[in-house]
Formats: sequence, structure tokens, C-alpha cells
Amino acid sequence: MGKKKDKATDSIQPSKPKKSLLGRNVFLLFGFLSAVMFLPTTLVIVVGMLPTPMVALVERTGKRLAKAVTVGAMNLAGCSLFLVELWSSGQTFDRALSIITDPTAIIVMYGAASSGYVIDWAMTGLVANVMYERGKKRQKDILLEQEALVERWGREVKGEDVLDEDGFAIEKD
Repeated sequence: MGKKKDKATDSIQPSKPKKSLLGRNVFLLFGFLSAVMFLPTTLVIVVGMLPTPMVALVERTGKRLAKAVTVGAMNLAGCSLFLVELWSSGQTFDRALSIITDPTAIIVMYGAASSGYVIDWAMTGLVANVMYERGKKRQKDILLEQEALVERWGREVKGEDVLDEDGFAIEKD
């Protein structure tokens, strides 16, 4: 890495590494060529995986990525059956078209994606309940610890007494 000199402070600071456009362009070119070479597979994947990018576009909460991964994984599982069928039948364009126009195939692919939504919903509720119960137990433990401290040191440790200007508790009548 090169170093550049900051004229305002006359200190040497490391320069930021340059991002390689060549590497990204090669990756995009390779991906495009693969998609063209395996066009029937690309067609089934693009049509079958439509719910996954829609999650990322439609979801407004902060857990967009987690939901997209959950839906995407289940969506890919639903598509994999038909991809194996396509590959075993010779990967022809006619077979790919028959798969994506088959209502049963679309229902299975999109149904698997909807099960990803159900999994995300169920796990969110389950985790929220577990965290709530752990918080309630922690609160109970803290209250028990406070009671033990009051028994050991007296009620002054609670900090509820009114203090005078010297910091001593004022006795209530």
C-alpha cells in the first residue's frame, strides 16, 4: 500500500486500497456468459426465484436481509426439484418452458418460498417469546438480589431515603 503525506499535519497516513473494477467486470462477464450458456437453467431459476428479490424490494423492516435469506433458501429448495428434472432430461429450452408454464411447478416453487415466510414469522415469534421470558427471569433474579442486599445492609441501600445537605438520611416520623 502506498503512503500519502497530509500537508496540513505533515503526517504520513496509509492510503485507501483501490477497488478493482477489472475483478468485478470479470465476475460479471463470467456470470453473464454462464447464464447465456445455460439458458434453460437460467430461465427456470429466474422465473422460479421471483419471490426472493421481491422480498428485498418490498420488505420495509430492518430484518430485510434475514427474511430474504430465509425465503430465498426455501425458494431455492422448491426450484431444485425442477432443476434436477431439467438437467436429467437434457437441459433443453422446450423442457424449461414446459416447467415454467406448468402450474404445479410454479405452485411448488412459490409455495416453498411462502414456507420461508412462515418459518421467518414463526422463528421471530419464538425468539421474541424466549427473550421476553429470559428478561422476566432476569428481572425476578435482580429483585431477589435487591431483597438480599436490603436484608444484609438495611433499607438505606435502596436509595429511597431523603438526604440532608451532608448526605445523611433524614429520619421520617
